[in-house]
Amino acid sequence: MKLEQRTRARNSILGAFVADAASLGLHWVYSQRRILELAPQVPEFHPPDAADYEGGVGYFAHEQKCAGDLSQYGEQMLVMLQSLKATNGRYEKLHYTEQFRRHFGYGGDFVGYIDRPTRQTLDRIYRDENTAIEAVDAIPYNGPAKDQQSMLTKVLAAVKQHEGQKLHDRVEWYAAAMPDPERSRDYGLALVAALAPSDEFPGAIDEQLPAVSKLPPLVACYAGDTDLTAVCESAIRVTNNASRAIDYGHVCTELLRASIEGVTIDETLELAVKAGSSETSKVLTKALQAETSVRELSKEFGLHCDLGAGVPSLMYNLKKATSFTEAVRANLYAGGDNCGRAIILGAVCGAQFGMGGDAGIPEAWLRQISGIEQLELSVDKLLGF
Repeated sequence: MKLEQRTRARNSILGAFVADAASLGLHWVYSQRRILELAPQVPEFHPPDAADYEGGVGYFAHEQKCAGDLSQYGEQMLVMLQSLKATNGRYEKLHYTEQFRRHFGYGGDFVGYIDRPTRQTLDRIYRDENTAIEAVDAIPYNGPAKDQQSMLTKVLAAVKQHEGQKLHDRVEWYAAAMPDPERSRDYGLALVAALAPSDEFPGAIDEQLPAVSKLPPLVACYAGDTDLTAVCESAIRVTNNASRAIDYGHVCTELLRASIEGVTIDETLELAVKAGSSETSKVLTKALQAETSVRELSKEFGLHCDLGAGVPSLMYNLKKATSFTEAVRANLYAGGDNCGRAIILGAVCGAQFGMGGDAGIPEAWLRQISGIEQLELSVDKLLGF
């Protein structure tokens, strides 16, 4: 990518993180009136407080979080960023799935709210692992126990890192160093057959906004690449294996791709509408033709986590916005699942409005994100800055 496009890609990723963190403190407050009472002028980076949710105005999910932390949506995007950084910017389904399990699963780094698609995805991953372990236990080995254990340990590690021919070559290499290479090879390949992941996806049958939260780093790496659609579909299915999630994923992918490639916001919205199915395009066209506030439009389509509510809201917000700050604040005052909408909204605004100045991502907001220095280093390494 040329420098200008890489800069827009960088601002897209950082914009998504900023918008998510800025929205955390008022996440899932469904009363628009309460939000205005709590933060009449500065809603961004509001400290999470259970008292704000009293009276049944929403659901307080972030008791262990502080202002500047990422929501679970931002953490999902972080997993994709880390996976891409480790694989030199190329998407690998196996690596991404394993990073997701390590981050959100037992003993992982994440501490906080686990949403339904994440929980169901983890359940499927662990269930598949247990099934594979049972199959491994049934594989006979008629040699020394220490040789069996050695091959088992090596193959268990290899299937987490390789697949296809590369995995088979690795097993051959391990076996060649064993006392009985032929027996070890046969055993190792039998283990691969039992342990190697299938072409199926572990994702939940779910149509909510977590489906698209991992897209900004992925589109930043693949904008202009013929594999863009395929890799985005795969990444979505890892956590949200539903056709409607893919449909809205196409819309969000196009929003990000066009913005990173320098297309104007009006044309970007037109392209995004065309990227969806006929049914989805009708919903989005209806939203974009409205003449009202972002708050009212969002209320009409729904403040909940469904893609059919969140995507029309964020696209109408993009149509109206003249700056990053304006868009993020409008999203916050709309209420409900503001973090779910914030990822794509912030990513598009970051690419469209840039960093700093009157319209771009405020530097002061960027500095409020927890661990921003490491985030910036990761983004810069990924994009070659």
